[in-house]
Amino acid sequence: QLLVLFALAASIRGKHFLELGVRHGRSTLPLLWAAHLSGGHLTSVDTRDTEFACPAEFKASWSLLKQDTVEYLSGVDRSVRFDLVFVDDWHAYPHVKRELELLDPLVGPGSLILLHDTMHGHTEPFYNVDLTLDSGQWEGGGPYRAIAELPKHLWEFATLPWWHGLTILRKKYSKDFHTR
Repeated sequence: QLLVLFALAASIRGKHFLELGVRHGRSTLPLLWAAHLSGGHLTSVDTRDTEFACPAEFKASWSLLKQDTVEYLSGVDRSVRFDLVFVDDWHAYPHVKRELELLDPLVGPGSLILLHDTMHGHTEPFYNVDLTLDSGQWEGGGPYRAIAELPKHLWEFATLPWWHGLTILRKKYSKDFHTR
């Protein structure tokens, strides 16, 4: 799905990209490349060090913050609007739900939020929603539960069933709820 990430990010032609969770940096390069092509900037946030080595030609287009994602999102100026957000950090339902709450005022109908690991496996639509897990990475139903609980009159989403599921989430435009 790295090509899909690049295609979605490049098609937006945005200026403000955000990656929550870096780990090995596999998703960082396609997002960074798209940000660079549009004259934008990618901010990557993770509590852990990454193995990703930023290519020299992209250094001006990238910032890495070693910080908790919820802390980071809590401190973002509410006038900021992210064009694309990739969420792939801690997958527990309460954590992802809080991230989505904090992202709500930071995205608009033209923005995309991409969430990784919303499914098990590679091609079958088998969502991660085990409500019996009360601790750990998939606590409380995982990221898919947080997405599924969003109000349908304000949000729309679709999930690509490869690479453990990549869900594309965005706000619906409505003059009653959101301005452009």
